[in-house]
Amino acid sequence: MTNVSIGVEKLRFIDAVTGDAAAIVSVVNGAYRANGAVEGWTNERGLLDGPRIGEEGVRALIARGRILLLRRLTDGAISGCINIAIDDDGAWHTSMLAVAPDEQTAGIGKLIKQEVERQAAAAGAPRMRMEVIRQREALIAWHRRRGYELTGETLAFPYDDPSVGHPLRPDLELVVMEKQLNSTVG
Repeated sequence: MTNVSIGVEKLRFIDAVTGDAAAIVSVVNGAYRANGAVEGWTNERGLLDGPRIGEEGVRALIARGRILLLRRLTDGAISGCINIAIDDDGAWHTSMLAVAPDEQTAGIGKLIKQEVERQAAAAGAPRMRMEVIRQREALIAWHRRRGYELTGETLAFPYDDPSVGHPLRPDLELVVMEKQLNSTVG
């Protein structure tokens, strides 16, 4: 567990347990779908509709790998999360980075990415890997500012997978991004 501060708020990185599923669903769906009272700076409006994930999906991700949470110490609420899996080549594969919409401009996403990269480097991972919907240009730019590069690889969007929501466009595809790591990441 690592503690961090943003302003006066104290937060802690901790691995999710299945009992966190409902709270994770709330943060993720709020961040990705912009269905709440507060809309974050980036979401999938116009690309996908419907829930991004449900409680069963979260529990399955926890069972297969891990979800890292950034939890507020004052009230225990989840400020953000990221799903982590380890690929066959040792790369740490992240997905579902989400920050509560009303906290998205506080630097929480950056803190989460830095912590995952620190943990990956400490574990000897050679690189970070992720996929982003090609049409999410602002999100791709955000990751590029943090050292991620497009690999040139694209993947078909999983149109027939209801767990990702309901696609609103026929031209969605995923781009692969990677960031090389070394043991000095801190």
